[in-house]
Amino acid sequence: MQPTFEKINLNGMRKFKLALALVLFVSSAFAQHDPKLLGKVALDRFQQLPYATWYAPDYSAYVPNAIVLDQLKKSNLSKYTITIFFGSWCGDSKREMPKLTKVLDLLSFPKNKLTLIGVEDSTELLKQSPQREEMGLNIYRVPTFIIYDGSKEIGRITESPAESMERDLLKIVDKKEYASNYRAFPIINQWLKKGLLKDENINPRGLAYQLKPVVLSESELNACGYVLMAQANLYEAIVIFRINANLFPTANCYDSLGEAYAKAGQKEKAIQAYEVAAQLDPNNMDIQERLKKLKAG
Repeated sequence: MQPTFEKINLNGMRKFKLALALVLFVSSAFAQHDPKLLGKVALDRFQQLPYATWYAPDYSAYVPNAIVLDQLKKSNLSKYTITIFFGSWCGDSKREMPKLTKVLDLLSFPKNKLTLIGVEDSTELLKQSPQREEMGLNIYRVPTFIIYDGSKEIGRITESPAESMERDLLKIVDKKEYASNYRAFPIINQWLKKGLLKDENINPRGLAYQLKPVVLSESELNACGYVLMAQANLYEAIVIFRINANLFPTANCYDSLGEAYAKAGQKEKAIQAYEVAAQLDPNNMDIQERLKKLKAG
């Protein structure tokens, strides 16, 4: 007796559901044990499991603007080199990296002119790679896409594009006016270069006024401060956290400031910062615990 269409449909649906469940189980198992990709990584590594589970779908789904691609083809992109600092643990990296590599593939960008470097997310080694390729480059957020003309950096896309991946890239290589996200970072980099943040007489409130027009949220400077702290640049980190607390007087900002003071061995100032944080968020048990340990120590 021939099976009815309904039975065939049901059998097919059962098989589909079983296959889907198996794929989800395998993906979940990989996701729970994703080893971090650190240091220099070959691009084809992302075409392998477990990374292909997020890289391949976003790569396939992204459709760059054809008109902008044509303009990029005329810009002689292959004369430049590109370095990508990413975190295989980072949602922004997982979202944005496939977009840029798709653009580069469509432009036949030479593989030997693209360098990918995975960085850490641990508090002690935040945004650092094992060989320290990020040293001196001020990588506060990932992904960070840096475009070089020879040894000179001509622009970078920070975390996500200001417009779109291909439009941002075109502006950079065409030497047009371009400002990436997190516009406070280039200003802070200049301050670091000049040694401004090491000056014992520096006024964090005055620096806060300078950054106020370009800082959108407390997380921008907080990220910067923690990177500096992981690099053992404690004095500079404290100044950045003080600037942030001036701009955003929240419990989180004073909590970060207290952490930096404590790490620098400035116990009394750490206690003062944590007390402010505790007043702003009295129900935060983590802050209360850190304050209690400091006072007891």
